[in-house]
Amino acid sequence: MRRYLFGMLSDSNIKSEKYDTVVIGSGIAGLYAALHIDDKSRVAVVTKAKIDESNSWLAQGGIAAVMTKEDNSRMHIEDTLKAGAGLCDQRAVEVLVEEGPENIRELISMNVPFDVDSEGELQITREGGHRLRRIVHCGGDATGRETTKRLSEIVMERSNIDVMFDTFLVDVLTDEKGVVGCILYDGETGKYRVCETYNLIIAAGGIGQLYSYTSNPVGAVGDGIACAARAGARCINMEMVQFHPTMLITGEESDRLFLISEAVRGEGAILRNKNGEAFMQGKHEMADLAPRDIVTRFILKELEKTGDEHAFLDCSSMTEEFFSKRFPTIYGECKKHGINLTKDMIPVHPAQHYFMGGVEADLNGETNVPGLYVCGESACTGIHGANRLASNSVLECLVFGRRAARHINQTSRRHGTFDAVSFFGAIPVTLADFTVTDEEAAKDKKLLRKTLTEHFGAVRNAEGMNKALEILKALYNKYDHVTLSTPFQMEVCNMTETALMIARGAVNRKESVGAHYLV
Repeated sequence: MRRYLFGMLSDSNIKSEKYDTVVIGSGIAGLYAALHIDDKSRVAVVTKAKIDESNSWLAQGGIAAVMTKEDNSRMHIEDTLKAGAGLCDQRAVEVLVEEGPENIRELISMNVPFDVDSEGELQITREGGHRLRRIVHCGGDATGRETTKRLSEIVMERSNIDVMFDTFLVDVLTDEKGVVGCILYDGETGKYRVCETYNLIIAAGGIGQLYSYTSNPVGAVGDGIACAARAGARCINMEMVQFHPTMLITGEESDRLFLISEAVRGEGAILRNKNGEAFMQGKHEMADLAPRDIVTRFILKELEKTGDEHAFLDCSSMTEEFFSKRFPTIYGECKKHGINLTKDMIPVHPAQHYFMGGVEADLNGETNVPGLYVCGESACTGIHGANRLASNSVLECLVFGRRAARHINQTSRRHGTFDAVSFFGAIPVTLADFTVTDEEAAKDKKLLRKTLTEHFGAVRNAEGMNKALEILKALYNKYDHVTLSTPFQMEVCNMTETALMIARGAVNRKESVGAHYLV
């Protein structure tokens, strides 16, 4: 694995800035972490997109937390462990669940607009894998949007926080003692810049765009994970890719599929085939609200049996008035495509949605590289195991984003003065023998996505995975030895690194467990 993507390390004209902490990512994990860094510290939030272009912004369902007298931590922990199929870190799950309610209360104090009933009490719904209602939500089905929007407003008001939009993380800089900074590409100016820092939080999101069909935005390519890996961070459970059972199928080509929240089934919707048969009945004790990996596989099995291109979600148990108020975003999207809720059934099919693997992190978000932290979907804390329980993802962003920030506040890593010019000058620059064009990189990206989609999906087989592994090895070796001259080429290089880790993890895990299902 090449150590740096950046091929101009001897350039002494690169702009350099000093920060106490740099946060990569502007989703809920990154924003919430930045807000919990000591306000006397200088903080940078780096995002290659806009605030509304993250998985957090798109999150529909809500946040799972014990907020009622009927519920308790023990049941939430048990539901999480059961969904994780035996691969969860129990201590991490306990921390998640025990600290969940206080983080919800903190969001309330920040004026995040949670939905309440006529008496001012939190509205709470149910989703797959949960034995009872414990999902709080905003804007009906716009929890991610409303939470991210409010957190970003507060971040923009903080005088100690600089937000760098349209800025791409290229490399994490380290010396023998750990993190000393990072190299960024400023899309607005077209120039590289260095941030000198001893604390770097990667909260760069997931890997959905490694697949041809996903709910993730175009920026979710696993580049934060790849950057961390090149810096020496351990990555684990990389084969654990979650597929959401119910993506809206419209027949139109799209970079991102529209997700029909699990909360729709939590409110009574039923999965049916074209003949109207409720095929999840009798297949699992929780029927349509079984964990995601199980529902996904039964949908695929049903489609294989019937020869249909998609299943259907029957929402007729709800009135149109109720549905439009409870799920305004979904209602509007379906209406746009001519689906008359709740008379028509919604055509749905599984697609990639979430990543349970990632950079290994402890209970404070620390990696094995001193000064390098990770939280949110880029991290693997052991919470999700082999299959994420619905709406635990945003909760993880909150709990472990705050924990990472608090740990940084309590830990001083300053170890002398970092001189960027001297640092770069000490690194030998090895230029590759050949280059690629953006057009060639685009073809390689298409091949990579096709390979992962066909062989590392919700159902896998050893023969297909081994053939696919060779394709991904060849792509990786190509980009490991090429001069990269544009951010897009660097992005494709990052994709090859992350894809190869996913493939190797899948090939090496010989037994079926959770989202890793072998036939």
